[in-house]
Amino acid sequence: MLKPADSPQDIPSSTVTVCPDCSLILQSIEPQPHQVAVCPRCAHQLHRYKHNPIQKALVLSLTGLLLYLPATLLPLLTFSVLGIDTHSSIVQACWSLFDQEQYVMGVTVALTTLIFPLLVLSGLLLITLGLTRQWQAAWMPRFFRIYHHLTEWAMTDVFLVGVLITIVKMSHTAVVTLNPGFFCFIGLVLTTIIAQTVIDRQLFWSLMEKSQEPLPHELSAKAMPTAESVAIDDFLLCHSCHKLLPADYTATTGLDHCPRCGHSLHPRKENSINRTWALILTACILTIPANLLPIMEVEHFGVPDRSTIMDGILYFFREGSYGIGVVILIASILVPLFKIIGLAIILLSIHFRWRSWLRHKAIMFRYIEFIGRWSMLDIFVITLLCSLTQFGFLSTISAAPAAFYFTGVVLSTMFAALSFDPRLLWDAVAVAPHQQETHG
Repeated sequence: MLKPADSPQDIPSSTVTVCPDCSLILQSIEPQPHQVAVCPRCAHQLHRYKHNPIQKALVLSLTGLLLYLPATLLPLLTFSVLGIDTHSSIVQACWSLFDQEQYVMGVTVALTTLIFPLLVLSGLLLITLGLTRQWQAAWMPRFFRIYHHLTEWAMTDVFLVGVLITIVKMSHTAVVTLNPGFFCFIGLVLTTIIAQTVIDRQLFWSLMEKSQEPLPHELSAKAMPTAESVAIDDFLLCHSCHKLLPADYTATTGLDHCPRCGHSLHPRKENSINRTWALILTACILTIPANLLPIMEVEHFGVPDRSTIMDGILYFFREGSYGIGVVILIASILVPLFKIIGLAIILLSIHFRWRSWLRHKAIMFRYIEFIGRWSMLDIFVITLLCSLTQFGFLSTISAAPAAFYFTGVVLSTMFAALSFDPRLLWDAVAVAPHQQETHG
């Protein structure tokens, strides 16, 4: 059992930790195998035991990089209609958007499916290799911080679901052939996901910190809250690497960035509420044309036929593909709506200082952060169809105006979640701490 640090005289400073989501001061613990330490107030996962995380992440990141080129350059699928074959790789699919002058979509898809996944795997390989060789390099903590920021934007897993939906959608009108690039891409997605799950973030940070210069002598004694006076005002928490620093660190050193990861230090994210409100309102405005305007245009024998997001959902229901229809309904309509309403409820809770359901709101916010990227599913399906369904006069698919607005909705809601500081939810009201426990 873990207990909050409400009896500071009994707790040495080396055992104090702070929940990064609600700023609850807690007693540290090292989870045993199959255990996870969870904050008792906001249910944030503080630490999970990982076995050989460095070696596993090194092997998986190297495997992912070996699969990257064939997965992105080789054709994924081949569509055949009346003897006409079309095929496309991920690179070709992204380029097709630029050919149709869908530049915002093209840049977004290229970053989330090509650039960011490559940076994530490359960064993880360099970091784990450096930890294995015990390099003392200043760039490693910076790379690790950037790695964590990019993992949310590397969406190969969402793109794979988009590929599967495209196969189901076109299986009634074309002969679909799975090419070697498809299987390489599955391997790339699996290795990337597993590599991210095996990482022990606290272990990585502690190992990298050992190779750095220590804090100045006058700060080293108080780099953690003292055993005699553990209080929320005694420290400054880096929101990126969760390093605890004395409250007067910036005033004493004249530095405004974390000495471990280089991230800017701030008690709370600046203008968090105003920026989150602005992005939510932007998403609300963009949602109207995104749902009312056509998102895709299909030409059969030169006759154009435009369809909205709801038209695409109804198509799958009419064809009997209820599972695919439900997935697109959730990802394209319900998820953006849930993110907007959920963030609005949290912001209103802070403004009016509502004291009820704080734990549930904190959990809801983490779900908003997690599911935000899955709204890109419809954009990825359109990207694949625009590249693969190019049969000349027989049939052609291209992106319609709503695709631009829907991309804006997804980006606005994701940036809104990133702009919000969850600690503000707990700052707005006084909440008595509960007990923390380790779940097996």
